[in-house]
Amino acid sequence: MSADKIDLPLPIDYVYQGFALNASAIAASDDRETIDYQELKIRAEALAMVLQDRVPEASRIALCAQNHIDHLVSFLAILLAGHCWVPINPKNGAQLNRQLLQKSQPNLVLVDPDSEATLADDPTSRIYLRHSHHNSIQTLSQAFRGQAFTPVRAKADDIFGIKFTGGTTGEPKGVMQSHANVAAVVENMQALFQFNSNDGNLAVAPLTHGGSHYILPLLAVGGRQVLLPQANTDLIREAFRQRGASVSFMPPTLIYKIMDCGPDAESDFSKLRHLTYSAAPMPPERIQQAIDFFGPKLSTVYGQTEAPMTITAMTAEDMTQSRLQSSVGKACLHSDIAIVNEQGEQLPTGESGEIITRGNIVMAGYFQEADKTQDTIREGWLHTGDLGYIDQDGYLFLQGRAKELIISGGFNVYPAEVENVLSEISGIREAAVFSVDDDYWGERVEAAICVDETFGLSDDTLSQKVKAELGAVKTPKAFHRLAQLPRNPVGKVVKREIKSLIYPGS
Repeated sequence: MSADKIDLPLPIDYVYQGFALNASAIAASDDRETIDYQELKIRAEALAMVLQDRVPEASRIALCAQNHIDHLVSFLAILLAGHCWVPINPKNGAQLNRQLLQKSQPNLVLVDPDSEATLADDPTSRIYLRHSHHNSIQTLSQAFRGQAFTPVRAKADDIFGIKFTGGTTGEPKGVMQSHANVAAVVENMQALFQFNSNDGNLAVAPLTHGGSHYILPLLAVGGRQVLLPQANTDLIREAFRQRGASVSFMPPTLIYKIMDCGPDAESDFSKLRHLTYSAAPMPPERIQQAIDFFGPKLSTVYGQTEAPMTITAMTAEDMTQSRLQSSVGKACLHSDIAIVNEQGEQLPTGESGEIITRGNIVMAGYFQEADKTQDTIREGWLHTGDLGYIDQDGYLFLQGRAKELIISGGFNVYPAEVENVLSEISGIREAAVFSVDDDYWGERVEAAICVDETFGLSDDTLSQKVKAELGAVKTPKAFHRLAQLPRNPVGKVVKREIKSLIYPGS
């Protein structure tokens, strides 16, 4: 695949491409209403004029809301008005969101009533979504409905949005994603999934994060957004049965919940074309279970905020091959990948090291943090901080974060390798492997596991099973049973918190 810098359409082009296709086609539905493309265009342009009136100069506008039509309209309006989108996840706590707003300094915040508590004490001016307030988007937009509007056409290098890293390992960083970055993701996704006007995206992942990447690709082909306010399995099944959903992006934990509904639920997904998992690894045994449940329709993508969504991708066809089920696929259309050692030297096929990537999907940099940008992007390559290797066919295999690599008794232990083995043992729902300082080993390997009620293996038996697969060095020296693994608001396991739960004060 080539990651040469080439001219692409701009995000706004995809929007108006969709608006022009079929004005009467369904554009979006939520728990309150269904609207067509004509109405979506009217609402988005009217709100864009409100934003231009309220904030005349190009600026940053924060958006903190649940998944619903007002959120979709607001996202598009920020783009059409020529402003920079700053998504704020309502699942964050008030303390973190206050920190994110202080860092990004937006001129305006768009927020719905269900999310306002997570912006407590922030003084930024607000406009309300899903509200009868005089300062709501519905009231303010009324005066502009149907007026002639000229959208602002950005340059490719202008900043489309500032998305924050989770902050699970320290200070969150504001990732500046350019219009060219976003366009590259759209092109990558279209090449991978080949969306069409009959497709409906079930947006159950937050639109403030991974879920947002499905808006423009579906819009560009005249598809619909099926917006869910919460990850409820009954609502998900109904969306695929009755509301036109055919594609979706979900974390593995949600896919497991759906499969736990039993074989009666399988028929609800007869119209499913693509189910993509990401945000966390999925063990091969679970992948095969999902293929058996949904059919050969499971795919995955690998990316990070700094290179969103599509560094690599694994097609549903490839996913059916058992030897590839531990992979995250091949480089996408607008990304190159390589593996380097600690000296930055590229490594040959099959050797483990840090994953680096370049191409149109790589961020413009960190907001107001030039030094960190220079540390992360070197000679055009983004250093991901992830460990992995590339096989002889070009497939990438992840082995964890560089900061999580465990060196025990002089041997490298990749947590993901141990977690996969544990997760394939019947009765273990999830596993997280971490290190503990040890006088003998340097670092010893331990694991937190979540098990079913019927799980009856002793720690000794469990240890023997892992040892048979991986050998003694990689076998956890202790197993800690937890009801659930702590996660951040976008569903990623936070190992620092696991360790703190087990060893307070560590």
